Amino acid sequence: KKEAKATLKVGSDLFNSALNRMGKLTLLCEVLKKAGLPPNEATRLRQWERIIVAQMEGLRMIKFYRSPQALRSFARLFSLFLPPFYAPFYAQMGRDLNSLGTGVAFSIFTSLALTSLFDSISQMEDPFVAHLTLDGIDVHQELVVAPNEQLVGMRKLFFNRAPDFSLEEILQRMDNEELERPRFLA
Repeated sequence: KKEAKATLKVGSDLFNSALNRMGKLTLLCEVLKKAGLPPNEATRLRQWERIIVAQMEGLRMIKFYRSPQALRSFARLFSLFLPPFYAPFYAQMGRDLNSLGTGVAFSIFTSLALTSLFDSISQMEDPFVAHLTLDGIDVHQELVVAPNEQLVGMRKLFFNRAPDFSLEEILQRMDNEELERPRFLA
């Protein structure tokens, strides 16, 4: 579990670093526009930025959203229950070859091949996070923690003189009625 957490932390840090660098590219594009970059070239730069960020997000989704649990369960059942359906074929093969050992060997080989294929696919899919959650998806991490880290990082980049953001402080100020509470929090 330590190795999985460390790997996920490094991946998250790299992704956030890349997003921050893309934010800096956006700022540099604005500087170039002020310095006289033609609008069509600026639009092309922004389009490339958008494509890069979309592709990074696509790679991130491939990494985190693996194949569904139902598909993995079906593959496991298929690898376990398929060999008995081939048993009559192997019995006929052993009878035709006058060698019961050959039929048994082929049946064992088929069972081992299917099981090892399933296990190797499971390990290739992601060797680190398979044990963390049922589907490998941590909803709280994806919908609360990661976007918050990314938004705070972008805020620091674009508004570097602004005071640090503290959700607890804002909620406390709302409770003390220094700030108006939004309707969805009322």
